[in-house]
Amino acid sequence: MLLPEMRKSVKHVNMFLAEVKLMATLDHPRIVQFVGVAWDSLTDLCAVSEFMEGGDLRALLTTYEEEKHPTGFDRTKVTIALHVAHALTYLHSLETPVLHRDLKSKNVLLTSSLEAKLTDFGISREQVDRTMTAGVGTSLWMAPEVMLGERYDDKADIFSFGVLLSELDVHVLPYSHVKDVQIADAVILQRVALGTLRVKFSSSSLESVVNLGLSCVSLNPKERPTSAEALYRLHMILSQEI
Repeated sequence: MLLPEMRKSVKHVNMFLAEVKLMATLDHPRIVQFVGVAWDSLTDLCAVSEFMEGGDLRALLTTYEEEKHPTGFDRTKVTIALHVAHALTYLHSLETPVLHRDLKSKNVLLTSSLEAKLTDFGISREQVDRTMTAGVGTSLWMAPEVMLGERYDDKADIFSFGVLLSELDVHVLPYSHVKDVQIADAVILQRVALGTLRVKFSSSSLESVVNLGLSCVSLNPKERPTSAEALYRLHMILSQEI
């Protein structure tokens, strides 16, 4: 929905319409389905998508934490990760690849049976020249090269995916182990970019998933797997280890 405070801004209206245009072109079972647009006027616009009755992944993980759900990876968690990897593989494999650029647990929606789909393409971009430098705000899921304003590509989404894997494992927000004291997100991201801080995985987690997660958050984007490689590894884990 186009928020009231943004309705008078031509820039924000155009950004909203660009998101709608992109959503309308995406067609994959692991992408939240776009239904249409409703409006009373050009400044009162609303995009309509399929209803995901399971809510978002962040809410589920918060419930897991509150109810002391075991850390580590069970079949449900690996399947959620697999579904997200399916969505990323689709986006990155399009004729003009699309980068999500805001992958996080809040943007993974669930059905009542906990099947996952990716949503929120508000800052997604078509990867026209294979690299981009445009800023996307600050997020604890952000790849170091994005935070530093360097050129980046689809491997930035893979870094975010690695952060998401650690969330699935331990249920808490990224870098919570250093958030006991008041540290600004920007400071945390600087430490991540310097290689002095990275996401945590539990001791009870599957080694194969931990290895995948750590490879996804490699400082060097070239050392990260592609979305298709991550998808294959998760398929193998699901079929052979769980």
